[in-house]
Amino acid sequence: MKNRVLFSLGISLLLGAFSVQAQGYFNINPLTTFGGGDGWLSPGEGGYAYLTTGNTERGLAFGNGHLYLAARGSSSIRILNPLTGVDLGGLDMGSGIISGGTFAMNMLAVGGDGAIYLDNLTTQASTTPFKVYRWANEAATPTLAYSGSPLAGGRVGDTFAAIGSGSSTLLAAGFSSSPSVTGNNGFSIIDPTAGTATQVSFSGTPPNAGDFRLGLTFTDSSHVYGTPGATFSYAAFTGSSGTLVSTFTPVSSAERPLGYTTLAGHPLMAAISTADNHVSVYDLSNPANPVLLGQGNATSGTLAANANGTGAIAWGNPVYDPVSQRWSEDLYAMSSNDGIQAFVVTVPEPGSLALAALGAGLFAFWRRFRK
Repeated sequence: MKNRVLFSLGISLLLGAFSVQAQGYFNINPLTTFGGGDGWLSPGEGGYAYLTTGNTERGLAFGNGHLYLAARGSSSIRILNPLTGVDLGGLDMGSGIISGGTFAMNMLAVGGDGAIYLDNLTTQASTTPFKVYRWANEAATPTLAYSGSPLAGGRVGDTFAAIGSGSSTLLAAGFSSSPSVTGNNGFSIIDPTAGTATQVSFSGTPPNAGDFRLGLTFTDSSHVYGTPGATFSYAAFTGSSGTLVSTFTPVSSAERPLGYTTLAGHPLMAAISTADNHVSVYDLSNPANPVLLGQGNATSGTLAANANGTGAIAWGNPVYDPVSQRWSEDLYAMSSNDGIQAFVVTVPEPGSLALAALGAGLFAFWRRFRK
């Protein structure tokens, strides 16, 4: 009887937490100062040539109080105002240092120290090196942080993520299912300080070939989430050894680009659908079993197709409102060819959620005790 009561209490606590979320304590709303006032900077809006429907924008990242966009069509990295999307200028692209690859520039990531990283895309890593470039800050010129073959003969660079700062910075790049080469069901961990890459391999399948190709994000320095679409894979890694912890089916098979943050103690992962541009936010309190919290879509009208399933997610800086006792963080989502969406994601103060969950759990305990 005692175990049954304790079990009931535990379940009630969890259900209480979810009920608090369901009662509107979580919100995702368009950032109405961004773009034309609807939270969407659409291709060509404002006369900017750097945002197109030509499949030339795939990389997006946030850092140093700014939003960065890799505009391959203009061979530049744009610095955008994160509140409005206004173009503030570009990074120094150096003198010919950024070169080589199927695309010389593709995806972006920012370290915890503000260093900005850009990768190229190579479809034959053994003959055309995978490269990573680094800007120490916005005023810096780029340096070559890595050049090599993380996966011999493989396609590398469609996904790119960063965690840590300074000499502890780690970067991750996913492998594609094509070409079909041994090890393409994994990903690479790059140390930009040492200029080295470690191929993370799995002893069996799944993960399947290309399972980290179109979405990839760190949850901590030893775990990542990845997807090619249809299935999310949660994996642990130590050195070159990878372990598949769990898989998860998202609400839409087209949810691909991924981004993780911790907001007021709440671990959250966002994903954007490359089919219709809806953005989903999942609760990762149990990282092996994500729970959908809510969705948003600031786009409208007929959208250009994103046949490659590419794009990026970027989280901004957390902000606390002492009046509402709620935390918020801006969320940016780009599906290639369809512009950039901006949202404000809001959660309660950690203590509020915990107390509400505890109250719900104690009420359930009291009801069971009466029986």
